Amino acid sequence: MRGRDGAFVFAARRKVLSDVAAWRPSADGALPVFEYAPSLGVRRRRRVGYGTLTRMQRAAVAPQSARFVQGSAGAWLARRWYYTPRTHRAYSIRQISPGDRRLLAEFALAVTPHTEDDLVALTGLLFDRVIVDTGEGSVGFVALENTAAGDRVIGVCAYAPTRHESCAFSIAVANSFREEQVGRTLLTTLLRHAKRVGVRRLEGEMTWSNRPMQMLALSMGFVVETVVQDRNRRLLVLALR
Repeated sequence: MRGRDGAFVFAARRKVLSDVAAWRPSADGALPVFEYAPSLGVRRRRRVGYGTLTRMQRAAVAPQSARFVQGSAGAWLARRWYYTPRTHRAYSIRQISPGDRRLLAEFALAVTPHTEDDLVALTGLLFDRVIVDTGEGSVGFVALENTAAGDRVIGVCAYAPTRHESCAFSIAVANSFREEQVGRTLLTTLLRHAKRVGVRRLEGEMTWSNRPMQMLALSMGFVVETVVQDRNRRLLVLALR
């Protein structure tokens, strides 16, 4: 519509976000993003009721330059909200941003890896490739729980290119959320993004004793292969079409 001074004024449109909103500009050149202000309905405070997912999926409009805000953990990135099936806790998933370095460091110190090598590989992938963003195509997604002290990382999933059209991925979930399907949601989001950008093959290593991860991978179409150099390791491979 046209304002009093003759300038055009664009009204912000409310729409349900997807995890791809941050990468797909709208027709008017603005970037649809999630409102960073926490919903009063997420947690019961002063007799306020719980909010619905529809209410939490509201969008705002911000310029492209505001996508990464200094000192903020991805305040202008689109996020999508979910409920845990057992405890009915709300959490959100969005793309990892440079402002997440502190949150990811706290998560790395608290998470319990199956082996020390898994933790080293995960932190190397997150801090040396995903956050640095050298333009090679590394990307990651983070699951966040809203607390009184702010966002807290409860899971991460990321991949980085290894060779032509092939990427190595890694995933980790906080101990208290490992039976809440957070890992499945993170991996589904990562696979959807990989297909969209043209990744042909995803692969990642795990210990043979990590039964939950093996069952998750098989249910999502991965093939489990043995690692010749180490009998205690397994290679998860998925060909994307």
